Amino acid sequence: MSKYHHPDVLDNGLSRIKTNTQRVALIKNYTAGDSYATVTGNIVAAAATTSTDFTLADQGTLGRKVTSTAKAPTATTASLVTDNLHFALLDDTNSKVLTVTDETTDQVVTTGNTVSIPALTFNFNQPV
Repeated sequence: MSKYHHPDVLDNGLSRIKTNTQRVALIKNYTAGDSYATVTGNIVAAAATTSTDFTLADQGTLGRKVTSTAKAPTATTASLVTDNLHFALLDDTNSKVLTVTDETTDQVVTTGNTVSIPALTFNFNQPV
């Protein structure tokens, strides 16, 4: 028996990201399952987002994806090369960490410097 999700079903999870992300942040020392308070306490740099910063689209026959626009916030906290950096999408209204990326390149970030947050893509695949 074949498996399939309609694009409307696939978009619901991605739409949550699109409509509820209010900040994209570079965070340090993330551990899977960290609370909103822990994550927001470890922000190195963050930029405000709105739903217009996210685009829903096909990823071929594999399913759907949402992609954010790139941002360039100023670092409010320094990081060390050992700080285990990640990008996080935050729902500040509901105090939720919506998504955390795989680890990004760890590097020294100096307070006051511009941080390049690239366009981030999150996939929701068809079932296998």
